[in-house]
Amino acid sequence: MKLRPYQQKVIRDTYSYIRSGIKKILIFAPTGAGKTIISSQIVAHAVGRQRKVLFVVHREILINQTASKLSSFGITSGFIKSGWPEDRNCFVQIASMQTLVSRDWWRKCSFDVIVLDECHITAFSTIVQQMLWEIFPLATCLGLTATPWRLSKTQGMGDIFDNLVCAPMPHQLIDSGYLVKPSYYGTEPINLKGVKKQNGDYDRGSLAIVCARPEIIQTVVDEWQLRANSRRTIVFAVNVQHSQNLRSAFLSVGINAAHVDGTTPTKVRNQIYSQLATGEILVLCSCMALTEGFDVPSVSVVVLARPTLSRALYFQMVGRGLRLSLDTDKTDCLILDCAGNVNRHGFIEDLKEVKLTTGQSSDSAGVAPNKTCPVNDGGCGKIIHASYPKCPNCGYPFEAKRLTLELNLKRQLPEGDLERLQTYRQQLKTAYENNYAPSWAAASFKESYGHFPPMDWGYGAIFGERASKKEYRKYQKHLQQIATRLNKDISWIDRYLKLEFSNLFSSSSRG
Repeated sequence: MKLRPYQQKVIRDTYSYIRSGIKKILIFAPTGAGKTIISSQIVAHAVGRQRKVLFVVHREILINQTASKLSSFGITSGFIKSGWPEDRNCFVQIASMQTLVSRDWWRKCSFDVIVLDECHITAFSTIVQQMLWEIFPLATCLGLTATPWRLSKTQGMGDIFDNLVCAPMPHQLIDSGYLVKPSYYGTEPINLKGVKKQNGDYDRGSLAIVCARPEIIQTVVDEWQLRANSRRTIVFAVNVQHSQNLRSAFLSVGINAAHVDGTTPTKVRNQIYSQLATGEILVLCSCMALTEGFDVPSVSVVVLARPTLSRALYFQMVGRGLRLSLDTDKTDCLILDCAGNVNRHGFIEDLKEVKLTTGQSSDSAGVAPNKTCPVNDGGCGKIIHASYPKCPNCGYPFEAKRLTLELNLKRQLPEGDLERLQTYRQQLKTAYENNYAPSWAAASFKESYGHFPPMDWGYGAIFGERASKKEYRKYQKHLQQIATRLNKDISWIDRYLKLEFSNLFSSSSRG
């Protein structure tokens, strides 16, 4: 398997630390950067040198994915997991963190390398702590994570690992064309006064009471129909009942939707994932079953229907939609944040640096009191501190009534994206005025910025967001002429009609 240049660099940097005598190394690779490929290549190198490897995961779905990826590198694995075949002679053992507690034979093995998948979770378990400090203290330990943060202020990744190796940050992967660009629509945080907290995050039982309000569930469906109709979608819910209620709400308006949770049998879950990948199912609702191990690249919409104080969980949810899809024409990912999470944690493009922090210095917890400058209402879309009476970036004046919760979502833009959005919209106008194909604008944009523009950035760029049916017919004729010239079919025409006239295709007139 051919590795990307940055993946090769991560491996080189890791080996450099190992050669210098450092035994515990954290490898950070954002969702979609290929941390499983990176780790598989490292394991393959270790096996080639007759080294024994213990690969620890915490979910059963990750066991199958890890074994499959290692197999693609020519590696046969044994398993320390109930229901999986045991072969103690294999150089690589894939272990469930939970099963390690109930079996003893592995303690007598001489593992040279320990790989901890999702190490922001696995590294802090009691059994892994014993493994690192008592059972195999001389082994090289490599921690893998896309979200190197802990909710607990008494725990930091620097408490376990001595050095850090980083793949490119999310914004770098986007600008290099390795991840698609997210487009955000969000609301101010829901009023969660009185909602209890448990283990650093909101208690799911009391949180579900707030998020299950009929008007909030209806908002999720309305916003999806307005902005994401026909796109493959995953919805993150608070608990099982909330997820099932969301699925029912989508089904009630004729949208083919499904639900999975931790109790869904693996065979059934995989079948549902396949149906989502092909578009047979458009919306998949879930409670904590899609944040790790889920890999359906054709998903291009992520709905956040649950608030969270966990920065790691937020990054995992958004990251599920950013993978490239070679089998579809996916060029972006739409983030519909119905829970105020973007305001709490910022845009993933804001992450510019990752550090090893100790428990006393960890900055992963806490909620910043933020609000969004409304780009839909003449503002700039920047997330700012809630105390500002005017936006310090563009001068937008906030009024008291604007600080109340509005259930309809507003566009939110990371730093610098307002200029990119305006550039793309101007390129679409230029294409129309010069009788170019609208795809020229997207190609020109990608040449400048390294990634395709989000589809919704083009809505109403030529005729405005309240265009008439007369203007629709005019643009349709324009596209038909270009399609004839370029030998394009009707689906090409429909795509660019929807790109310009989203208001005429949505099932709602809100926006």
